Amino acid sequence: MPEHERPPYLPQRPPGTPIMRMRWLSLLFAHWPVPVEMVRDLIPSKLEVDTFPAVPGDRKAWIGLVPFTMRSVLPWMIPGVWGLSDVPGLSAFHECNVRTYVTYRGEPGVWFFSLDAASRLATWGARTFWQLPYFHSRIKLTREGDDVAYSVTRNHHSGVSMRCRWRIGPPLPRSQPGELAHFLTERYMLFSGDGNGGLYRSRVWHNPWTLRAAELLDLQDGLVRAAGITLSNHKPLLHHADHLDVRVWPLERVT
Repeated sequence: MPEHERPPYLPQRPPGTPIMRMRWLSLLFAHWPVPVEMVRDLIPSKLEVDTFPAVPGDRKAWIGLVPFTMRSVLPWMIPGVWGLSDVPGLSAFHECNVRTYVTYRGEPGVWFFSLDAASRLATWGARTFWQLPYFHSRIKLTREGDDVAYSVTRNHHSGVSMRCRWRIGPPLPRSQPGELAHFLTERYMLFSGDGNGGLYRSRVWHNPWTLRAAELLDLQDGLVRAAGITLSNHKPLLHHADHLDVRVWPLERVT
């Protein structure tokens, strides 16, 4: 989407030059509302928990479970040619994150409780240079028609795993400000911490999400539970996305 056509309510392209490029594919957004106090002590005190009404007058924090596939994960200056876009474990791998939504001095973003990746290099790099809680895991995705099956087994963490299946539905209208889908997906910043009180942020850039409906066929989750969060028994809110091209800016220390 050209910059002059970008809706005015979306963030402008960050200044400077991105450090990474990547493509996200076959994403499932599964979200549950939870009480704010359930996540308040799990994120740095400098961050505010971002909330959205689950029902009128009842603002909740939201927990997201997001399995997807990464392709063309490359430094910005390296073009996606010469077969580098689909090297397993290097520039192509599956990933799944557990997240919530926060603000820092009015800027909205994402806080990750965990990120599982089927790449030792990505796990090492994200922990080392982005201060993100990555885990190396065995991950499998299969697709038959519109049915997607996804499984995660965390290495060296016995019993931490996730299995889910979903069915991709029809396209949805573009989400708008004030809508829950917009609140949950149109996020252009991630936050991380170093364990010593330091807070960091990295900006991301992409076109607005093109979302589809989705139907949950099966879910056996251990990733959210491993993050110390207990979910309610009701079904999650689901969205699917086919693909999205993303640019990532360098990590900045904000405190």
